Amino acid sequence: MADLVIQNISVYFSGVVALDDVSLTVPSGSIYSLVGANGSGKTTFFNCVNGFVKPRRGNIFFNDSNLLDRSPHEIIHAGISRTFQNLENIPYMTVLENVLLGNHTRISAGGTFQRWVSRKQREKEESDGLKMLSFLGLANYEQKYLTGQPYAIQKLVEIARALVCRPQLIMIDEPAAGMNDQESMEMAKIITEIRDELGITVLLVEHDMNLVMSVSDRICVLDSGRVLAEGTPDEIKTHPEVVKAFIGEGADA
Repeated sequence: MADLVIQNISVYFSGVVALDDVSLTVPSGSIYSLVGANGSGKTTFFNCVNGFVKPRRGNIFFNDSNLLDRSPHEIIHAGISRTFQNLENIPYMTVLENVLLGNHTRISAGGTFQRWVSRKQREKEESDGLKMLSFLGLANYEQKYLTGQPYAIQKLVEIARALVCRPQLIMIDEPAAGMNDQESMEMAKIITEIRDELGITVLLVEHDMNLVMSVSDRICVLDSGRVLAEGTPDEIKTHPEVVKAFIGEGADA
């Protein structure tokens, strides 16, 4: 496993500053959370790490390799997968079929042919998908169509698809959005188990500060594209600028 090292990245959209000289390190084996108000740059940060957006300047290193030279597909091969704030599931496919879509990122052209002709290969992929669904508590959902499933189930399916490609680091974007308190508690447990049982580093974006504080080893607070504060949960929740700019606002919401 390797640290994710972000060095002085800046991103501009039509002259608007989305990220401004952001530097941070996500230690391997940790749960690292990125928080901030809407528009603070969190999604842009994720998009830079997985290659959807190229920073104007700066560097992003993983496994001692600069990810700026790689396409999104190559970054997945390098060991980083992600989920999205808006669900990217296909409703007319089954839960298992949606999960297995995550396998295509690790299959070459020759591997694609092998999947069509090799029953053993297909069975292995299905077995891996079923194991991931079982891990996430969805063992009885594999043949259900995704359409009509509760939102919390659909979020778990998206996480399963990101996990089935066997990443070293998973970026999870707002997993508890739209969930009630009980569902958020279950999500916090799952995030911790991804790190503890699967050995996968977690980079998390989330607005639920109770969840963030309960699972994170370290937290970075973004404000208008800049790092406002970075540290342990105890350090962040007592940081005067954070309380003023973010946590205090959340408490009044």
